[in-house]
Amino acid sequence: MTQPPPDTWPAGCLVLLVRLSADMTGDILTGRGELPPVIAARQLADELLQALVDTLAAGYPIGHWDIAVVGYRASDAGAAQLVSLLPDGRPQPRYVPLAELAAMPVAPRDSEGQPRRWTLLPAAEGSPCPAAALAGVYALVSVWLTGRFTARPPVVIHCTGTAGFDRDYFRIARSLALLTTGYGPVRLLHYVWDAQADEGLHARLLGVSAELPGDPETGTAPRRGIWINDWDIRDPWEALFSGPWQQPMTTGGESTASRLRVRSLNTAKLGNTPEQWEDALAVDTSAAVAAIADGASSGIFCRLWAQQLCEGFVRDRPEVCDPTILQQWVNQLRQQWRAAIQYNNLNWSKKAKVDQVGAAATLLGWELGPAGSDGQRPWRACAIGDACLFWIRQNHLLATFPVVAAEQLGSTPLLVRSNPGFRTSALVAQGLCAPGDRFLLATDAVAAHFFQTLAETEPDWHRYETITPEEWIAELDQLRSSRQMVNDDCTLVVLTIDDTVVNECADHERLAPADAMPPLADQASPSAASGHDASPREQSAPSARSLPWPGTADNDECPHGTP
Repeated sequence: MTQPPPDTWPAGCLVLLVRLSADMTGDILTGRGELPPVIAARQLADELLQALVDTLAAGYPIGHWDIAVVGYRASDAGAAQLVSLLPDGRPQPRYVPLAELAAMPVAPRDSEGQPRRWTLLPAAEGSPCPAAALAGVYALVSVWLTGRFTARPPVVIHCTGTAGFDRDYFRIARSLALLTTGYGPVRLLHYVWDAQADEGLHARLLGVSAELPGDPETGTAPRRGIWINDWDIRDPWEALFSGPWQQPMTTGGESTASRLRVRSLNTAKLGNTPEQWEDALAVDTSAAVAAIADGASSGIFCRLWAQQLCEGFVRDRPEVCDPTILQQWVNQLRQQWRAAIQYNNLNWSKKAKVDQVGAAATLLGWELGPAGSDGQRPWRACAIGDACLFWIRQNHLLATFPVVAAEQLGSTPLLVRSNPGFRTSALVAQGLCAPGDRFLLATDAVAAHFFQTLAETEPDWHRYETITPEEWIAELDQLRSSRQMVNDDCTLVVLTIDDTVVNECADHERLAPADAMPPLADQASPSAASGHDASPREQSAPSARSLPWPGTADNDECPHGTP
C-alpha cells in the first residue's frame, strides 16, 4: 500500500483511560506536589485536551481527531463499570470529534493559565478492574481502526494505580499493540501513581508500554511510555504525532514450506452431517498463508461463499490494508460466486433469497514473512468479523486478535457479503514471531470456548497438535450437549513455526523514527513567519519539545481545591 499524499494529514484518535477506584484517593507525593492520584490524572487529561483544542483553534492542520475519556471501576458485584468523562455528561463511552469537544461549554479553573475542566470527575470508590477496562478500550479502538490503515496509530493513555493487574491485563495490552496502521502500532502509555514503589509491576508495565522516539535536537533518548508519580504532556504529544509512514511488512519471497507445520480440525453443528459444515479453511504452506471463514447460517450458499473467500485469500493475497483494492477483490469473488451457484438456473424462490439476502461470512487471514538475521519472522493478519487468532509462545498465550474477551464475540459481527452494494473493511494486526511460536485460527464458537477456559486456567495449547480429530469432536460434542458451548460449526487451524532452534525474543516491539509534530497554537511555524505558504506537514515541522506548553511553566495545581 502506498503512502497517503503528503498534503493529507492523517486522522487520529486518543483514548484517556482513568481509574476511578478507591485506591486513587489517598494523597501521594508527585512532581506537582502532594495530591490524590485521581486529581493528578484529571489534571493530565485536561492539560492534554487543552493543548489539542488550542492547536486546533490556531488553525494548524492536524487532521481529524476523535477523543474518548473513559473512567472505570468495578461494581459491588465485580462487573466492570466504564463511563465517559467528557464534559457533555453522556455516560456511554464513545468518541467525540476534537472540533465538537472544543465547542462544548467547559468551566475554567480559578488560576490563570490553568487548563479548563475538560473532564468530569465522579467519586472515586470501589475496586479497580484494569483488565476489563483495557478490554473495553480494545473494542473501542478496534472499531475505530477498521478500514483506517492510513490513520495515525491510536494512542491510549492509562492513568492508574498499582492494584488489580493480572495476566489478562498484560495479554490484552500485547493484543492492543498488534493493531496497526501504516504509521505503526497502537501506542499504550502508562501514568502510574504509586506510593509504595512496586518495582516488579513497573518492570512488567514497562514491557507493554509503547516505545517513544528520541529527539536528536534535545538529546532525548528513546524511552518507554511509562511515568511514575509525575506527568508532562510533551511525552503524549510525541506519541500522538511522531512516526513516519512505514514500509508494508514483507511476506512471501522466501519459501517457508519447511518452516510451517500445519494441522486442521473441524466439525459441523451437533446433529448435522459433515456436508452441512458451513465454515471453511485454506492453507498454502509454500507461501505461508492461511485463512478461515465462518458462513452465516441465515444466508444462502454460504458454505461456497466461505470457501471461495478462503481459497481466494490464499491464492490472491489481496492488499487488505487498501480499502479500494479490498473492495475490488471482494467484487471479483462476488462474480465468481454468482457464476458458481448458476444463478440463472435457480428457481424463483432461491433467486429471491440470493437477491435479498445472499451469502455472508466472517474472514480471518494470516501471512508469514521471511526470517531476519535474528531468526524472527514478521507476520500479519486481517480480520473481518470475529474469527479469532491466538498467538502462543512456549505454551503460553501472548495475544489474541481481533477480540480479547468472550463477551466481544457477538451475534452480529462484521461480514463479507456476496451481494453488491456492501462495503468491506478489514482490521489489521502484525508482529514478529519466534521459532517455535504457534498460531491458532479459530471460528467464533471455538474462540469463545478458549476465552471461557482462560477465565479459570490456561489451556494446554500443545495438545491441539496431537489430539486426534475424533477426540476433538467428542470433546466438543460433550460441551455442546451440556450447553457449556454454543452449538455451532467449529473450525481450528494450528500453525507452528517449525524452525529447529528456539530463540528468546521481544514481543514484536519496535521503535518508529520521529516525524514532524504540530506546534502549539501560540507559536507560529517558521514557514508562516517567513511569509511563504506551507503544506500541512511543513507547518508542523517544529518539535513539540521546543515549544511552550500551557499550564506547565508555573503549575502548582492545588491538591484539593481545584480538581
